[in-house]
Amino acid sequence: MSQAPLNFKTWMTLGRVSNLPTVWTNTLAAALLASSAGALAPPSSLEWLLLLAALSLLYLAGMLLNDLLDADWDQQHQNPRPITLGLVSRQQVRLATALLLMLAAAALLGLSRLIDQPHWLLGSATLLVACILGYNVLHKKYAHSVWLMGACRSALYLTAAASLAIPPGPIWLCAMLLGVYISGLTYLARQEHRNQLLSRLPLLLMLSPLVLAFYSNSVWFWPVMLLWLGWLGRSYWRHLAQPNQRQVRAFIGAGLAALPLFDALVLAVADQPLGSLACVLVFFLLPHFQRWVKPT
Repeated sequence: MSQAPLNFKTWMTLGRVSNLPTVWTNTLAAALLASSAGALAPPSSLEWLLLLAALSLLYLAGMLLNDLLDADWDQQHQNPRPITLGLVSRQQVRLATALLLMLAAAALLGLSRLIDQPHWLLGSATLLVACILGYNVLHKKYAHSVWLMGACRSALYLTAAASLAIPPGPIWLCAMLLGVYISGLTYLARQEHRNQLLSRLPLLLMLSPLVLAFYSNSVWFWPVMLLWLGWLGRSYWRHLAQPNQRQVRAFIGAGLAALPLFDALVLAVADQPLGSLACVLVFFLLPHFQRWVKPT
């Protein structure tokens, strides 16, 4: 009886499920922005279900593949991940990753049969898979492979938007800003195991969402922007500013928790206040999820 919760928690840790709600808010923001920019109806209930399922499954597959390919490195550096702790075997993770990818492919193919322009959806999803594979294969070898991690989130935005139509111009801008933010955060994460801050350039990259201020006519945008800046500023002061009390891992978790606020900003620009508010609520819940399952 006691083994089941342990196994469940192990798989949740492998999949870093505490970050999974950020995939959902990314999907919500991109789809609603595409709907608003193109004067299109939002996805139907079935389309939402298939889209969220496909992108969630791809995220989980990417996380499992990351642990699988990093297992030797984790063992050498005594990084306490589930594979190196012996909580799950490599073969089990291989099979689970393959199953997740097949289920994601089935969801995408099902969704493609419901929409008018499936080529953009399948093309952007293929790009997303290529970025996931590329990052996981290259990230321990090349420092600047972090841009592939940023490209994963950018491609996720494009895929969500492509579930409606050809991604409109605003989507490309928001996808690029999100990719820059994630790349900056991933640069910091490369020094997580050493608890070092070698450069503040990644922190500047994380300020990319400030560009959205040039496109906003919504009063709601500014409280969300202040909340986002306040959260990151507080997290920087608590976890990075003082070298003798530096906690890079904690800052990475805070940076990931801020992702729904980026989506809230995007939806405020798109004049979708209810969607924006939903993303803010997810932001307040994420730190609680992160206490249950480590985000990195």
